[in-house]
Amino acid sequence: MKRLFLCILSAVLLTACASMREAENLANCKFALKSVSLTDYNLDSLGFETIIAITNMNKKQAATLKRFEGNLTVNEEPMADVTLKDIRIEPNSTKNAKAKFTVPMSTFNAKLLGLISMNSATLDYHLTGTMYFEGPLGTEIPLPVEIGRYGNGN
Repeated sequence: MKRLFLCILSAVLLTACASMREAENLANCKFALKSVSLTDYNLDSLGFETIIAITNMNKKQAATLKRFEGNLTVNEEPMADVTLKDIRIEPNSTKNAKAKFTVPMSTFNAKLLGLISMNSATLDYHLTGTMYFEGPLGTEIPLPVEIGRYGNGN
């Protein structure tokens, strides 16, 4: 009985250590809002796609993002909620995570709509949210993230 308990305890500790290493790797990742592109438009709404580049700086271990929930603003105007799930970033590499969303036309003021339609360099995109990684015993551990991209940059 004692051996069984020690085996179970060892397995739990090893899993917890591995989860904490992946969590540390994720915390050390670099995040960049690579692009925000207009993909679809009609009289009621505009469709966009964001690409978030996540770079794992660790040379030997992968990082795993359980989920990300955030808000996208354009020139300080709230635009949409952005969600990503289950992303694995291999060691010493960059993963481009894509999120698509639709924004109702009523969200835009005339100036902002004009800048977007002209693909203007004066647009400032900002993504603020929380990423979650899996901790010991399946718990989700939150970590705040703030990503900005100033000017168009395309």
